[in-house]
Amino acid sequence: MKIIIIGAGIGGLATANLLAQDGHDVHVLEKNSQLGGRAGQFKKDGFIFDTGPSWYLMPDVFDRYFRKLGTSSSKQLDLIKLSPAYKVYTGSESVTITGDLAKDEKTFERIEPGAGATLRSYIKRSTTTYRLALDHFLYENFENLKPFTRKPVLKNSPTMLRLMQLSLHDYTKKYFKSPRLQQILEYPSVFLGSSPYTVPALYSLMSSLDFEEGVYYPKGTMYAVVESLVSIGKAHGVTYHLTTNVSQISVVDGRARGVVLSNKEEIHADIVISNADLHFTETRLLEAPHQSYPESYWQKREASPSALLMYLGIKGALPEFEHHTLLFTENWHTNFDAIFNKKELPNPASLYISKTSQSDATAPKGHENIFVLVPLPAGKNISSEELVTLADTYLEQIHVTTGVDLKSRTVSRTLFGPNDFDEKFNAWQSTMLGPSHKLSQSAFFRTPNTSKRVKNLFYVGAGTVPGVGVPMCLISAELVQKRVATYTKRNI
Repeated sequence: MKIIIIGAGIGGLATANLLAQDGHDVHVLEKNSQLGGRAGQFKKDGFIFDTGPSWYLMPDVFDRYFRKLGTSSSKQLDLIKLSPAYKVYTGSESVTITGDLAKDEKTFERIEPGAGATLRSYIKRSTTTYRLALDHFLYENFENLKPFTRKPVLKNSPTMLRLMQLSLHDYTKKYFKSPRLQQILEYPSVFLGSSPYTVPALYSLMSSLDFEEGVYYPKGTMYAVVESLVSIGKAHGVTYHLTTNVSQISVVDGRARGVVLSNKEEIHADIVISNADLHFTETRLLEAPHQSYPESYWQKREASPSALLMYLGIKGALPEFEHHTLLFTENWHTNFDAIFNKKELPNPASLYISKTSQSDATAPKGHENIFVLVPLPAGKNISSEELVTLADTYLEQIHVTTGVDLKSRTVSRTLFGPNDFDEKFNAWQSTMLGPSHKLSQSAFFRTPNTSKRVKNLFYVGAGTVPGVGVPMCLISAELVQKRVATYTKRNI
């Protein structure tokens, strides 16, 4: 069958490979001039910047995906384990997490007596939850109740139910009194586009990755993942069409018949899969009678935050930062309340800094490559002038917190803000990730990956199951592959 995939993000690229391997004629249509979507890359003034994802999470998922295509992570990527894993600043105090549980127990113990042994217990439970999710839920389209009837799930169901009822913050504070330790275990909620005060404690599973598996990085930057996916795709006959903007999905008699481009050209297909923003797909690419999730549906959903991204070339060394560095506000709740509830620009803000030049050749000699991510409220229109002022404000915060004056040492600077997410990615409410992972938008509650009204239209990526992030988009590709296999079997 001829299959069109709209959008060349991680989900679209990964799906194309699996379906091409199954024997389909796959065409990926991308509106921008580069493959990868949010996981892009650009070069400027001798620096190489990843434009989005920068944290290599859930290596098990990458391993499984590459195995399905007859290869392996080790063959496709040059992975190094980061040591230390990351550094955390809360106020002027810093904590370094090594990714070695025995060492990190001692760190926790120094901050809070008894917290070392408690951390081991916490991580043991996190690991159990992680394995249950990976083995029984994340690779499911939830078409029936079968995932819930498996013995390991039934055995752990009381615990799983409690984890769904508690917020991550309420769960973590049962273990640790220190706000600093709570923050270290709660920050992964940001990777889920959520707040630790609303995301279910089920996502405590993320801590297993930091303390048990460690944190990895692919040489060549995270864009090496995109390059690997494209290389595999070309070997399987996938065709890529850049600067090809889809304006409409054609539907005839309840089936997608292809797409219409912005230049009015029509391209026919047997199956259409959208890796474009799901809100955009439903409300802009489909006419009203064919929308399963119209605007009224999205008005009841919660978007993950938008963001200010700073790509900075810095003169001189920066020993104060690790490859991954996190700066947390001391009033944790106020920060998340500003972003999710009050829709105010946080000041001060909790933010993330990546220094890839510590692990890779991404900066000229004598310089550092710095990426700063500041979560901002979704749905705000921020002018380019205001973005510059915001960047200076947050750079000064970094200066006060760490003693590092990045602004005075900057030799190259590029800013990317909420309006850019909207323009470049058609992002719903300018979100940097997609719908958040509060309970009503997680697991079997998340927007399904198949249209209810168009029989051969499917969705892949962060907006649908299982959720946001590069590993989730790889899993999403496999879930769509299952959908297509079922559809193809019934329609041949």
